[in-house]
Amino acid sequence: MTIRFLQALIIILAIFVVIGYATWRSLNYARGPEIDIFFPQDWHTATTSTISIFGRVQRVNDLYLNGKAITVNEQGNFNEKIIVFPGVNIITFDAHDRFERETSKQLKIVGF
Repeated sequence: MTIRFLQALIIILAIFVVIGYATWRSLNYARGPEIDIFFPQDWHTATTSTISIFGRVQRVNDLYLNGKAITVNEQGNFNEKIIVFPGVNIITFDAHDRFERETSKQLKIVGF
């Protein structure tokens, strides 16, 4: 009787582990694409005519900077150099995942 009880308990625990792991892995897909910009921060004041933008994306197939496709390395990092014009420059990032979900992020840079 005790052995059958232990076998049933192990099987139930194994099922819960499998279901829990599948749910945890599925949450990444449910979240959709994500864009993080590390540098510069929003409303950064640029003192030069060019600036490099560093960031990372997660769960992204395509990434666009002002409508132009940009490359992302295997870890999801990107580094793009842009020209900064005098005044407020609005930089728009658009990302799409494999399920055609999308997200956007705007960055405002002030140039002199």
